[in-house]
Amino acid sequence: MKIQSVVSLFGVAFLAACSTTSTTTTAQRPSLEQRLNAKYAAADVNSQEPAPPAEGPEDVPAAGPNDVDRNPVLVPSPLLRYWASSRTP
Repeated sequence: MKIQSVVSLFGVAFLAACSTTSTTTTAQRPSLEQRLNAKYAAADVNSQEPAPPAEGPEDVPAAGPNDVDRNPVLVPSPLLRYWASSRTP
């Protein structure tokens, strides 16, 4: 009795899944080519603006300050400090 009810429930679920997928695939969706054409057509409208200037070497500092108070990158991480202190002879 239980097996028949389980099989019938699977059958109903299978038929419901098949009917819903067939109705959704009939809807019109744009193809990949149409979507890309629409995307690049919209990008061409904005291409009339000039590109921003490139970043030159004078815009980027060569290195941060050597002062630990002004450059926190120079401070080692707690894990690195623990590792160095535990490995010293």
